[in-house]
Amino acid sequence: MTRAAKRSAVNLTMTVEELTADLAKEHEEWLSHKPQTVYDVIKQIYEPLLKMKQDGRTDSEICDMLTKRRVDISAGTFATYMKRIAKEIRGGSRPRPARKPKPEEGRRATPDSRVNTSVSDSKEDSSAQMASRPKPDSAPASSASPSMAGFTSRKPPALDA
Repeated sequence: MTRAAKRSAVNLTMTVEELTADLAKEHEEWLSHKPQTVYDVIKQIYEPLLKMKQDGRTDSEICDMLTKRRVDISAGTFATYMKRIAKEIRGGSRPRPARKPKPEEGRRATPDSRVNTSVSDSKEDSSAQMASRPKPDSAPASSASPSMAGFTSRKPPALDA
């Protein structure tokens, strides 16, 4: 037995255009009161804050003024945000992503590690490879497997019976 889709009747008191306009207006009002991050607030009022700093105000004084206006931020975080915003304005970097991108398959998570993953065809190391290796500070490490090198046997103990 197939089920028929139920649809309820709507008695609109306005036209569809008026409803659409009313919803758009309500959405705009919601956006204006939408909670923002502290970073977004600092970014929006960056110019006056920069002028205050140039006029001799300290980060702590500015933070106190912001805290009185219900924008809670520490002086260290404020300084970090101001530097980041200045860098974005200069075009030095794009905004930070929310999360670090995952490393691609087959690539190491730390590309600057000291391990050289390139394969050399020759048995001799090139001078560049030798220079990039850390200098050993002690004798060469022994192999991982047990060895009898340096073993001397002793006389068996005398048993008095």
